[in-house]
Amino acid sequence: MDCNSTSCDVLSYRKDEMVGQPIGKIMHPDYRGKGKKLILETLAKGFIYNREYKMVRKDKEIIDVRINSSKINWKRGKHLYIVYIIEDITDRKRAEEQLAQSFCKLEAAMEATIHIIDRMVEARDPYTAGHQRRVAILACAIAREMRLPVDQIRGLHVASVIHDIGKIQVPAEILSKPGRISDDEFSIIKSHAKVGYDILKSTEFPWPVAQIVFQHHERINGSGYPDGLLGKDILQEAKILGVADVFEAMTSHRPYRPALGVDKALYEIAQNREILYDPKVVDICIKLFNKKGFNFEEKNSYRQTIYSIKR
Repeated sequence: MDCNSTSCDVLSYRKDEMVGQPIGKIMHPDYRGKGKKLILETLAKGFIYNREYKMVRKDKEIIDVRINSSKINWKRGKHLYIVYIIEDITDRKRAEEQLAQSFCKLEAAMEATIHIIDRMVEARDPYTAGHQRRVAILACAIAREMRLPVDQIRGLHVASVIHDIGKIQVPAEILSKPGRISDDEFSIIKSHAKVGYDILKSTEFPWPVAQIVFQHHERINGSGYPDGLLGKDILQEAKILGVADVFEAMTSHRPYRPALGVDKALYEIAQNREILYDPKVVDICIKLFNKKGFNFEEKNSYRQTIYSIKR
């Protein structure tokens, strides 16, 4: 019935080309059915707020719009009108798309960097090749079973994949020593948690990655290292990582012993439930192996688990 000059400018029509035309004329073909639905909803509810659509200008350019609509009764209900307020949000939508693309590129770059770090640690300690990735697979499986928020799982995965980064400062002859290590050598190995923290603390991850790495050898009774934290002071992600780390290490070959097997690893974490390890994490880890048939070769590949976890 009528339109203001701004709507004509936005859609590049003259007023006489707009007035009297059905709303479908300016709606994008994919949205024309929604235009009719908008009318019916407005009549039924009295108003509709912040609906986003696409419209087509006279010059065929497609624009993004946000529409508010209100039903107006005039002269004691004898006349019924619908008033639309249309906001051009094309620039905002394009900026959002560009931001999303930039974020995807940053994620890809972060993934590549973490992959390189993982390989660097493996190069220093070839006997634990694949250890960090397998720990990440198990840690994320436990976290999903605990129904942690997806973003928290993503942070846990990043921390898990690089949790032994501090070992790059441990002499290779200690890491690969086939016999019993001395107390002094063990002290050097234990330093890897703090060294890892120091390496990562200045990196602005969207998760507490440095703290998780720092705490992954802490134990809930305070017997862990480097700070001897009690359970209440240990991050949940670090508690999960700690169990996954111990379990994977026991089931894998080491230069000083053969793999101990799943049964012994399950026995270890069960015996130290509520002593060294968080009981809920232990229970879920045992459930994954005994009832859900979990294994490290399941469909979780390295690339699948790091950033393709659905948000």
